[in-house]
Amino acid sequence: MLDSLRDAAKSWVAKVLIFLLAASFGVWGIADVFTGYRSGALATVGTEEIAAEEYNQAFNNALQRFSQSGQVLSPEDARKIGLDMQVLQNLIQSAAIINQAKALGLAVGDQVIVAETQANAAFQDASGKFDPDQFRRVLQANNLTEPMYLAAERENRLRLAIANTVDGNFPASKTLIEAFHRHRNEQRDARYFVVKMADSEVTAPTDAEIKARYEANPAGYTAPEYRVVAIMKAEPEDVAARIALGDEELRAGYEKYKGDYFTPEKRTLLQMTFPTLEEAAKAKGRIAAGEDFMTIATERGLKEADVTFADKTKAEFFDPVVAEAAFKLAEGAVSDPLKGGLATSLIKIAKVSPEHQKSFEEAKEELTQRLRIERAREEIDSIYGAVEDGRGAQNKLEDIAAKENLPFQTVGPVDAAGRGADGKELDLPRKAELLKAILESDVGVDNNPLPAGDGYIWYEVREVIPAKIKPLETVRQQAIADITAIKMRELAASKAKALVERAKSGVALESLAQEAGAMLQTAQGLKRGETNPDFGPEAIAALFSVPENRFAFALESDGKSAKVMQSQAVLLPPFDGGSEEAKAIASTLQEGSSNDLLSSYLSALQAQAGVTLNEPLWRQISGTQTQ
Repeated sequence: MLDSLRDAAKSWVAKVLIFLLAASFGVWGIADVFTGYRSGALATVGTEEIAAEEYNQAFNNALQRFSQSGQVLSPEDARKIGLDMQVLQNLIQSAAIINQAKALGLAVGDQVIVAETQANAAFQDASGKFDPDQFRRVLQANNLTEPMYLAAERENRLRLAIANTVDGNFPASKTLIEAFHRHRNEQRDARYFVVKMADSEVTAPTDAEIKARYEANPAGYTAPEYRVVAIMKAEPEDVAARIALGDEELRAGYEKYKGDYFTPEKRTLLQMTFPTLEEAAKAKGRIAAGEDFMTIATERGLKEADVTFADKTKAEFFDPVVAEAAFKLAEGAVSDPLKGGLATSLIKIAKVSPEHQKSFEEAKEELTQRLRIERAREEIDSIYGAVEDGRGAQNKLEDIAAKENLPFQTVGPVDAAGRGADGKELDLPRKAELLKAILESDVGVDNNPLPAGDGYIWYEVREVIPAKIKPLETVRQQAIADITAIKMRELAASKAKALVERAKSGVALESLAQEAGAMLQTAQGLKRGETNPDFGPEAIAALFSVPENRFAFALESDGKSAKVMQSQAVLLPPFDGGSEEAKAIASTLQEGSSNDLLSSYLSALQAQAGVTLNEPLWRQISGTQTQ
């Protein structure tokens, strides 16, 4: 587990998270992180303890930062991408720094904190002076006392002070920058052909080979654990169909939502701009004399797509002069020159789509479904209560579903990926969330309903079918296919290698291609890290692993062929140490070395202090199994 946490904090992650932790322990969004320290430590680092409450607050702060950036992240999704482990590792690193600071006898005086606090704009009045009342209001809003705030700020500065001393600001050498530049931008040409294997070239697996493959790779021939689950759900769509609405209620709903069934007038116009009113007037004269609007636009280097504004309401035109003219002209008419706020132009009305208010009859079908869904949402709570009463009375889900007229299904066997025993995907409501809940449950467990939007899903695990190795007879064809594929790749690699050796000995590539019944081809301008349909990652790596005019081979993705290549012209782009690219490379290398040094230092601090994780408490908090 701790190894996984250390891996999660490599390179730039450590520095970024330390900064974010310092921010999260500041004024904004932090509750009392200094109470409950001894009420059950999640982890200890030397003499420092990390409380469960502290982790929960830091994790919630991380989620809030995501939401502030416009990316909503649920706790479950955050754990899937490893954010929970990053937050924990961040706290461990921070505790290691504080442990080191105390060991070194470092301290931050109150005067420093006070001076910086008074200079903080968050605590100042409109004139820019420190406002004690504002300071107290902010602390109170964040459940902080003044001593707690001072303690938090003191620890933040200790963290940053130590972290900054290890911020190795080492400029990259010109030689390293140039090497990086050449490695990134080097281009190669290649001559190549593809040697293909025929199925007949591979010998059929023997019974002994099949048995050996089966016994040596049990995981590949093991049926996963399956579960059979009963599912009942109550979502608005499930309830809506049974709701009857009278004509009077529908008409009232129509009046309420009438505006939603109104489509404003829209117009499609062609707009051609000019540098002056005089040029616009000349163009208008030509159009009035019979010339086509688009003919003049084409002369000015414009395509129809460049001048067309399709199906726009009046409010969608930025220039009010154009908007006003566009909605006064008749279809097909061309305006006089318009001196707008953005440009001088002529417009032609290509199409007019009148406004339309759907009648009650036109909107009735859509309105009926809308009102049913609204009513259904109101009924969900009473349905929830009735279902829970039935469960409390030990009634079966299928009986409750029949009584409440709710959808019910028994699904399974289903594996962790949502596939049935036949390997096909099974249809499950709220599949990802429900599968996770099913796998965390067991036979006989009384599960809480799973929230599903405005509704709920109830589920019961009825049977657990343990994972087991399939009998050899049932997977014999799979084992044969696996062995055949391995032999095919080995044969392709062997043939390609032999061809490369012959090419090295002086046999012309043209002769080898002809012998293999393949066409000799050429590829130009290949670069490291850039692939194309003809050159995948393996082929690119092999080509760049040999010097100019040398030979290499790479297996193809189909498993039945290999590419035999000769690295030809090598283009080394000129290096300009003053270019923007060189500066960017230097910055990247400098930042990378700094972050790597900081990461190494933090790992050393952790190892020196000793880290102990309360595994049972972590599993309880994170809802996951540690590894």
